Amino acid sequence: MSLRLAVGMFKHETNTFSPVPTRWEDFSPMAGAEAYRTYRHSGYAMAGLLEEAEAMGAEVTIPIAARALPSAPVSRDAFERISEILCAAARECDAMLLDLHGAMVAEEYEDGEGEMLARIRHARPGLPIGAALDSHGNITARFVENCTVMPGYRTYPHLDMPETGRLAGRLLHDVLEGRLDPVTVLHRVPMLPDMVRGLSSKPPMSHLIAAAKAEEAAGLPCCTVFTGFPLADTADTALTVVATAHKDRAAAEAAAARVGDLAWSLREEFTQVLEPLPSAIARAAAITEGTVILADTADNCHSGGPMDSMAVIEEALHQGLDRILAGPIRDPEAVAQMIAAGIDATVTLEIGGKMPSPALREPLRPLRLTGVVKSLAIGRFTVEGPVFTGMPVDLGRCAVLETPRLTLLVSEGRVEGLDPLQYRHFGLEPTRFRYVILKAKTNHIPAFGPLAVADIACHGPGVASLDFAQFDWRRVRRPIFPLDRSNA
Repeated sequence: MSLRLAVGMFKHETNTFSPVPTRWEDFSPMAGAEAYRTYRHSGYAMAGLLEEAEAMGAEVTIPIAARALPSAPVSRDAFERISEILCAAARECDAMLLDLHGAMVAEEYEDGEGEMLARIRHARPGLPIGAALDSHGNITARFVENCTVMPGYRTYPHLDMPETGRLAGRLLHDVLEGRLDPVTVLHRVPMLPDMVRGLSSKPPMSHLIAAAKAEEAAGLPCCTVFTGFPLADTADTALTVVATAHKDRAAAEAAAARVGDLAWSLREEFTQVLEPLPSAIARAAAITEGTVILADTADNCHSGGPMDSMAVIEEALHQGLDRILAGPIRDPEAVAQMIAAGIDATVTLEIGGKMPSPALREPLRPLRLTGVVKSLAIGRFTVEGPVFTGMPVDLGRCAVLETPRLTLLVSEGRVEGLDPLQYRHFGLEPTRFRYVILKAKTNHIPAFGPLAVADIACHGPGVASLDFAQFDWRRVRRPIFPLDRSNA
């Protein structure tokens, strides 16, 4: 009888400061053949998990593949429904491979994935489980206790998601074949790394990745540095090192401690002084040729931002920048008003700043713009870029507003700046503009970087801000660096 292997996805990176709800329908849940068609050749870890499952000759089922954009804690309804589907699958399989994030918070469970994995293990005691994780996971002891193998991405931007899925599959196969008796340890380092300082191609993160690889070269089956997702106010939010050895706990503990100690020694390098927004825009204005990317880092949806802050656009207009392409800005009300007005109509609208964000000390405000409705369209396309390849995007109804100095894409939905298709889909070629204002931190770099002469981070207001001191922290374990510099 062939191995019965369930392959599933329950993926959410939770920003506990975000006002954007996370409901069942936000996960776009699918299963079976539909999930296979969507993810088998995608840029997700799910693709690698399925590839390895097939290589094992297993009888593969996909009970659910559910993925939601980063946002507020997962609703009770969504968490219970998806967890129960996975528990039911666990009762009918011999092993399980999961595409998870590692930083999911549910409304009733701060450690969402730890709770879900514990339920799976309760439904099927001892079930071998392999998980492929995001390197921004806030990994918990309960997660480690209820998972067999759990490698994370080694790149940021995340270009190795399928590769991580393949690694999780191979490690689990080794367990099933008796070649690996895994002992996994978790080493927590009390620090909140700045996400942008975690770019894998540059120090300090490149040093940690090299150190983890050296431990693997010395014999460990797996060693991953999880920088954590710092916009989650939970007791377990922090950088962690997760090391897996064959039977040898002491070896795993020593390796994790070595890499963790290196991370702590580099803690200052994992912080940055945030440039004031007016200064960043002034630097952009001084560049006289080529397209300049202005990355609105505090309102990107892959960090939980509502994508309705107009602060960077407002400052760019205030400083006289011209030939600006921006968006999408999520504002269903403004979209409806432009649809009602029709193409070629001149309209004056209050755009953005409409979703209340209680975590912010000052509310966002709309920007009043007058312009011509240039186009109306449904914003559905599939990401072709190297990050999140194959991701289906549904921006809902969209409208393009053209003003004398700004062309603005307004939408009902959210999308990160992953692919120039987010503009080209609407007949807008980004290289024809002097400035492109994206909602992004780093995921835009592989696709948009080659189109621009400069990429300038713009630190406006927003729940995805890297200014951690502006938030009211209640749950994170203290002291923690850099919130508590005495901890140095």
